[in-house]
Amino acid sequence: MGLRVVAVCVILGCTFTLADDECPQEATCENDRYSADVRIRYANINDNINKDANALTGRLLMTLRTPQVGNFRAVFAAEHVNDFGIDTYNDGGTNGRTEYATEIDPSGTELEEAFVEYHSGTTLVRYGRQYINHGALPQRFLGTVGWRQNNQSYDALSIDATIAEKFRLESAIVEKVYRVLGRDHPSRGAREWDIDGVAIRATYSEPSFGRLSAYVYHLDFEENILLSSRTIGFDGGGPCFPDPSKFGWKGTCGVALAVQTSIHDAIDYDPLLYIHSSLGVDFSNFREENATGSVAILLTLLDGDGRHSFKTPLATLHGYAGQADKFLVNTPRDGLLDMELRVKERLLGWDVTLGIHRFDTVHGSFSNYGREVDIAATRTFGKYKWILKVADYRANDEWLPTPYGVDATKFWATVQFSL
Repeated sequence: MGLRVVAVCVILGCTFTLADDECPQEATCENDRYSADVRIRYANINDNINKDANALTGRLLMTLRTPQVGNFRAVFAAEHVNDFGIDTYNDGGTNGRTEYATEIDPSGTELEEAFVEYHSGTTLVRYGRQYINHGALPQRFLGTVGWRQNNQSYDALSIDATIAEKFRLESAIVEKVYRVLGRDHPSRGAREWDIDGVAIRATYSEPSFGRLSAYVYHLDFEENILLSSRTIGFDGGGPCFPDPSKFGWKGTCGVALAVQTSIHDAIDYDPLLYIHSSLGVDFSNFREENATGSVAILLTLLDGDGRHSFKTPLATLHGYAGQADKFLVNTPRDGLLDMELRVKERLLGWDVTLGIHRFDTVHGSFSNYGREVDIAATRTFGKYKWILKVADYRANDEWLPTPYGVDATKFWATVQFSL
C-alpha cells in the first residue's frame, strides 16, 4: 500500500503542519475518550410472497479513543446487535428463516473500527478499519449504510483535508469492505469483499453559492468483477435564487452527472450514465410564517443497456429509490428512472417527509416497475430521538417473479440515544 499512499498524498498535496489542539497533547478530552450509543428498532415487513416479518432489534455501539500523543491517537469501536427473541424475520441469510420477509439486521457482535488517527489543523488521516462517508447523507458512492443496525466499514487509508476553509479534499485507498450482513453470514462474499479501491472527492462550498463536488471512484472487486468499475462525475446543490430579496423566491436546486465504465476486458460495455436533478421550493414563498415546509421534484436516472447497469455497491442505498429497498442490491440491468415528489413539513412537533415515487426502466420501452409512497417522521424528546417510517411499494405484476414485481409494505419505529 505504501506507493499508493504516497501517490494519493502527491495528488492531494497532503500537509502535516503541527497545530494546537483543543485538548492537551498527552490526553484526550474526557468527553471524547469514550462513547456508547443505543438504537432500538421494531420492524414489520409484509409482502405478497413470504410470511410477514416482525423484528425487535437493539444495537449497542461502544467507542474508545486513546489519549492523544502529539497529533496521534487510536480509536476502537465495537457493536452488539440483539433481536430480543422477536426474530420472525429473514436477516439476510444468517438466521435461516428464509420463509419470512427480509429485514437485514442480523444479531451478532462486530469490531466496527480499529484505526490510528493523525489530526493536525484541518488535516485528518486514518489508517485501519474505519467508517468512511463521502458527501452528505445519504452517501451516493461511498458510505457506512447508517440505517442498518450493523454498519458497513472498511480497511483503508483515508485522508480528509480542508484548504482555505472553502475547499475540501477527501480520499481513500480501500482494501476490504465489511458488509452489513455481518461476520456470521455463511457466505464469505456476503460478509466481506476484497477490493482494490481508490476514491477521491473534491468539494468547494460557499454559503451564497452552495456546494460543487467532483469525484473519481475506481473500485476493483477481486471476487466480483461484475461490480468493478470506474466512475467519474460531479454533483452540486444550493440556493436556486442566490438573492431572495431580488428574485422573491426561496428554494434549493441540485444536479449530478457521472459516467461509469468497465475496468476489466472480460466485462465490456458502453459508458453508463448517472443523472440527478432536484428543484425545491420553500412554503415560506406562499406563507411567510411557514419557515419549515418545502416541496421538491427529484429525477434520478441510473443507466442500463439491458445487460449491464450503473452500480453503486458501496452507497448508503436505503436513502435512494424508495425506502422499501426494492432496488437495494443492484440497479436493474434495464436501468432505473426514479421520479419523486417530496414534501417536508413540521406537524405537531414532528419533522415529516412524504415521498411519492414512480419507477421506470431506462432501456427499451420505459416499462414501469411500480410506485411507492414513503412517510418518515422524526422528533427528539430530551436525549431520545424517535424515527417512524412507513414504505408502501405497489409493483407492476409483469415483473414477477423478480423482486421488482413483489408488493411490499414496511414499518419501522426506532429510538436512539447516548448513554
